[in-house]
Amino acid sequence: MRNTYDLDSLPHPGASSAKDVAYSRYMELARSVEPSSADHATTVRPIRTFLVEPNALLREGLRRILSETVYAPSLAAGSLDEVSSQCGPDGGTVVLIADASREHEEFCRQTKLLKEQNPNAKVVMLVEQYDLNHVLTAFRSGADAYLKKSISYEVLVKSLDLVLLGEAIFPSAIIDLLRDQEARVEQSKQTSASEGPQEMSPPTKGLSVRETVILRCLMDGDSNKLIARKFDITEATVKVHVKAILRKIQAKNRTQAAIWAANHLAASRGATVS
Repeated sequence: MRNTYDLDSLPHPGASSAKDVAYSRYMELARSVEPSSADHATTVRPIRTFLVEPNALLREGLRRILSETVYAPSLAAGSLDEVSSQCGPDGGTVVLIADASREHEEFCRQTKLLKEQNPNAKVVMLVEQYDLNHVLTAFRSGADAYLKKSISYEVLVKSLDLVLLGEAIFPSAIIDLLRDQEARVEQSKQTSASEGPQEMSPPTKGLSVRETVILRCLMDGDSNKLIARKFDITEATVKVHVKAILRKIQAKNRTQAAIWAANHLAASRGATVS
């Protein structure tokens, strides 16, 4: 399993905060891989890199920044369609750095197809801001890094180094979201399990309003004569209702009916007969 790094929470060099230690450790790890500086670029074979950025000015800026590293773009384009043919299934390692802010769902779909065609492709998505649902979609599609465009040059280059080592880089907020989802699923399972026995019992809606109030009377221990007086009906009519109630709730006698009522009707006491 590859490690993950949350670069968004790390401070920039020179920041005086408790996170300086975390940043320095990250940079120490990043520097342990092959350097990407201009001095080393002449001795290390360049990584086939493709840059996709619709904004021409930003695209040119990124191209110039990366031109001094082993990630000098072989091609810088305004859309993924312009470079997809060169990232094809030739088995070689390629790095795709692309803007994922526009048409995010479509870009993720194309990313998934690219990764299926070339498992060695590394996809680094650049966005203006984090959207947790978008982050989930991106990594399900196979993205290797999900970075804000506001990160520093040094963090970008070192992130590319780590991606080549098989690491994944994405916001820590996604971890919290996944934990929340797991908690909700577990809670749903527990709720379903606790409600299982109730689902086997006959539904309350199978009783008429009159039968429901008579069932409440049975729960209170009322006799047929008392029930008849309460609702101004004959005892024979009460017996008919009681028989229907026992059949509907699958009870054998008045005692079982009272127990059933205590478990199923307690939450809605106070119902009246219209």
